[in-house]
Amino acid sequence: MSTDHRAEAERLLASADTSIAAALEATLPLADQQHAAVLTGIITNRALGHAMLAQGQTATADTSALRAALIAWRNVVSHAVAWNISFAETDEQHEPWLSLAQRLEEVGLDIRADVDAITPGFGKNPAGVWKPPTVQREEHLRMCSADDPWAEEPAK
Repeated sequence: MSTDHRAEAERLLASADTSIAAALEATLPLADQQHAAVLTGIITNRALGHAMLAQGQTATADTSALRAALIAWRNVVSHAVAWNISFAETDEQHEPWLSLAQRLEEVGLDIRADVDAITPGFGKNPAGVWKPPTVQREEHLRMCSADDPWAEEPAK
């Protein structure tokens, strides 16, 4: 029995759409959102593999299928990184997503501009979300105390 790799790639990309919706669902606990984002990455990678295998099945559809899979992959990964660096509560939650973005940049797949375009939709400052949560909190406290003439001097 031969596998229709194009159909399998399309099926997996549809599953990835469902999984990324769960990853972006604000009512879910952060850990569940992170698991859904990781699952999205796994499903999308499998879809890319099937799209590449489909090259030998339909020569004219090869380029467009691969391009569509890569566009979908980039969108999924960009949204997963944006969500997770925007809503990470600890540096430990933030670090893997920042590392993923940095690693992608190193191999020529920079998603920073995509993430910067997505984060305002979450009500977040694109420049701020790249910083670890502890740094964001310290900067916020410094800004608040600078605006408050009655605030005590911050501890050194």
